[in-house]
Amino acid sequence: MLKNLVFITTMFFNSIALAEEQNVLLSGGQVSVPVGLTVQVKALTVGSDATKVRLQASFDSHKTNFVNMNDQENAYISWGDGEQDRLHMRQIADNKWMRVVNGTTMEGDLIFPGVIPAGVTKIALVFNAGNSGDDTNAPGVTIPLELKK
Repeated sequence: MLKNLVFITTMFFNSIALAEEQNVLLSGGQVSVPVGLTVQVKALTVGSDATKVRLQASFDSHKTNFVNMNDQENAYISWGDGEQDRLHMRQIADNKWMRVVNGTTMEGDLIFPGVIPAGVTKIALVFNAGNSGDDTNAPGVTIPLELKK
């Protein structure tokens, strides 16, 4: 009886978690910049109070030993022109600059407190806004994404 109760309870809590989070189908999601950084968005999940982006970043360069993906300004998700149309990333405690070392790949979940408004179909994930893609310290990377319902 206890075994069945645990199974039913687990199913109940899993369905609650699924109701709170929604995986979003994406189109696009990969950008390479001249300094040697390739960034891929693997998944986007919208929860009740935060948006999660599963990201993979690979860096191979003859120009420098590492790059910072979150240098002077926090990365953000944008769906319009104004500051009110952005979700800023929560900094990663043990890698706040999102440093990627030459010859390595970094993969993980980025958390953006807040949710993308209903009805938005195009967003951009922006790292080092205003910097060029060949900046050897903090290359600018903008990844356009189309959200499919």
